[in-house]
Amino acid sequence: MIALALICILGAIALAAVGTGVVALPSSTVRARLRAVVAEPEPTVATSGVVKVDDSPGGFWERFTPSSMLQRIERNMVLAGRPDGWSRERVVLAKPMGAVVGMLFALVIFTKMDAPMLKLVALGVIVLGYFVPDLLIYNQAIKRQEEIQKSLPDTLDQIVISLEAGVGFEAALARAGERGEGPLADEIVRLMQDMSLGLSRREAYLALSERTTVDELRGFCKAVVQAEEFGVSIASVVRTQAKEMRLSRRMRAEARAQQVPVKILIPLMICILPVLFVIVLGPAVVTAYAVT
Repeated sequence: MIALALICILGAIALAAVGTGVVALPSSTVRARLRAVVAEPEPTVATSGVVKVDDSPGGFWERFTPSSMLQRIERNMVLAGRPDGWSRERVVLAKPMGAVVGMLFALVIFTKMDAPMLKLVALGVIVLGYFVPDLLIYNQAIKRQEEIQKSLPDTLDQIVISLEAGVGFEAALARAGERGEGPLADEIVRLMQDMSLGLSRREAYLALSERTTVDELRGFCKAVVQAEEFGVSIASVVRTQAKEMRLSRRMRAEARAQQVPVKILIPLMICILPVLFVIVLGPAVVTAYAVT
């Protein structure tokens, strides 16, 4: 048991050294240079210009990770905006590190306690430690998409005001991205950069729709692409989309307001009603017990 604990501790130290950068593994930059030397096609860019998810194993640990898991991690990284200090390799490395930490915790429980339920909890901690990096990235991706959905109607209103003032659509979109803040402004800036680098409007908007899960933003991108293909005025499309965004935001607010009474029942039944019963029935129970 002591030898197993020492092996786990040494493994945790080695993985921590690799994860913090003390020991370097081949990074994505090195792999990109190698692909350039051997003239391999980049797996993340399709022929249409739309960026796709890279599920090809690159690093040492990624070769032992299923491609479906790599694809899910890469997708969550894209939705989370690729946070600073995090990469797919680091997430893959953090997963076994979390499992090792959970294993050390399980060893302490196995050696100090005999309760079977605590042993099941220890096994659950190992599994939880393995999936903690995925949960963190997924949580950040959800929050980022919610911020995009929340700020989209106001951004479209700014674009509509600029269009009514006589500014072109591309200039209005660029101004909204430069003056705005948050993930939506970052996505708009990236959209303009894609078009300035040579992508067509259709390819740039399809790439934007692939980088988000917000239905309103995906619908807006498809509407702009269809307007360009069929020759419809983009200004009218943006005005229609802005009205629909405001209506959908109001409907979401009303739906959340209707959910409040149902959500209040849980703390009411767990925290408030028991205390109220003790205050109301407590003196009567004490008096009846004293009389008997």
